[in-house]
Amino acid sequence: MKTKRISTLAFACIAFAVTMSTVSCQSKQDKKAASKQSKDSAFVFTTPKVLNVGAVIDKHFKFGTPRENGENYLIPMEYVDTTGFLSLSDVADDVEYVLLKTSNENQEVFIGQGIGNVFLCKDYIFVQMTDNIIQYDREGNLIRTIGRKGGGPGEYNWVYEMTVDDKTKKVIISTSGKINEYDFDGKFIRSQKNTYADQLMPIDSNRIAVEVENTWHDVKERLVILNRKGEVEKSFPRYQLFEHADNVVTGSAYTPHLTKFQDIICFSEAFNDTIFELKNDELQMRYYLDWGKYAMKPEYYYKKDKNKKMGKIHYSFYESDRYLIIPSSIGFDFTVVYDKKKDQIKIAFSTKFLKNSLFSKIMKSGEKGFLNDMDGGIAQAVDAISNDNKYIISYYYASDIKEYFDEAGYEADPKYPEKQEKLKTLVNSIDENKHNLFIMISKLKE
Repeated sequence: MKTKRISTLAFACIAFAVTMSTVSCQSKQDKKAASKQSKDSAFVFTTPKVLNVGAVIDKHFKFGTPRENGENYLIPMEYVDTTGFLSLSDVADDVEYVLLKTSNENQEVFIGQGIGNVFLCKDYIFVQMTDNIIQYDREGNLIRTIGRKGGGPGEYNWVYEMTVDDKTKKVIISTSGKINEYDFDGKFIRSQKNTYADQLMPIDSNRIAVEVENTWHDVKERLVILNRKGEVEKSFPRYQLFEHADNVVTGSAYTPHLTKFQDIICFSEAFNDTIFELKNDELQMRYYLDWGKYAMKPEYYYKKDKNKKMGKIHYSFYESDRYLIIPSSIGFDFTVVYDKKKDQIKIAFSTKFLKNSLFSKIMKSGEKGFLNDMDGGIAQAVDAISNDNKYIISYYYASDIKEYFDEAGYEADPKYPEKQEKLKTLVNSIDENKHNLFIMISKLKE
């Protein structure tokens, strides 16, 4: 997306219009900071794409009775207007599944609790565990584990965060006090000092961007750039500091999100309605999410008020050539999809699975995704996007998937009956002693 600098007067007009149309959680602080343009505060305010998400929510949902605590809503099935919801075939051309095996000739690896993420590359699938890194080929065959637990060179105590770069063929992890790099053959390359245990994304061969979690709401940095020595080369301050409220839930859903679209590093902060891009060491506004009346009001997190509850939250965001996909929640979970080609915002909400008790067991909060009308299988959640930004990914324990289909069955009249038969064969082949994860991969439309 091309951007351009605009005059102070033009920016003031745009900023005023946007501010009047929605309640933004941080935009005022960022606008005030923009005038400083200091070494630690580099912002270029361009014209972002404003996405009127709140209006789309109003169009597609009929709300039931609000919860007693006020702002979050329960949506019983009878109150949901499903007209216009996106199904998987609306955004994807194909869907495939991969079963990750537990062993090869040399080792056996069982994946239990503690999955951090799954990374899909051209030739490999990587699984980040809290204490392990596991590499598979695209057919699900176990290749190797990378590194090992310990404090020596190439070792790690815990895998706090991880990223995989298909272009440079590197696996980069954040662990206790350092960042480790490995190649795709599992060979340790180097490490550097690191005092942050948060999401990271390489900028080039010499620098890494690291988001800074604000769990206790008083951390003064939002994003830092580290050089190869682990020194902070540049930092971006946080402006919405506030006292931690007992009622404010903290955790992964409320942390910032750092991702990459093509060669553009994108960043969104918790309690913020803006998605930025890091360009020429400056944070530029890329998208502005206008949540309307569903925007999280500043007083919800600035004040220690037990009667004030959380409003909306977007968990993460993923961008492809055509779509911006935002798993979200306002007391119930849904997915916002912006179609860049059609310049339209729509909602994906898999109402089918609200009827199935086992669904809540295997699906993670906030990631109930696209109703699967292609083969009638489980909904396509959005846990991750592939390295080339062409595929969306969800993952489940293989044993849970088998149990799920035994109970819930398959949808009748799928668009591709032959795909459903193939899926049934795969599910029936699941053996919890031989298979770790069930990976669902959908190719996005272009």
